[in-house]
Amino acid sequence: MQIVIFTIGVAIYVVAVNLLVKGQEAVNLRFGWPKPKGFINNAACYFSFAIFVFLVLPFAFFFPIWLNALLPVLQPTQTNRAILILIGGFVLSATMWLNYKKTKQGSFNNGL
Repeated sequence: MQIVIFTIGVAIYVVAVNLLVKGQEAVNLRFGWPKPKGFINNAACYFSFAIFVFLVLPFAFFFPIWLNALLPVLQPTQTNRAILILIGGFVLSATMWLNYKKTKQGSFNNGL
């Protein structure tokens, strides 16, 4: 039963990361990123980026470890914790790539 709840938690995690990245993208587009005009728009873009750095990144990287601590599916070893952090990083990077490759933001359209 724990594996089923863990799988549901992972699905909710992937959807939440996707929604958070889409929200960040929507806020940036709303304020004219990558070339915001005016001090208020520029400050809003950097403020939303600060929120992204301090809230979304730790959530994306460390939620799999927290979920495994709550519902121990994997043994709590150092290797498994490292694997869960890497999975969190992969989920975040894949989500950002999939969301930003359709827009004209950043270097995703320059072949990088």
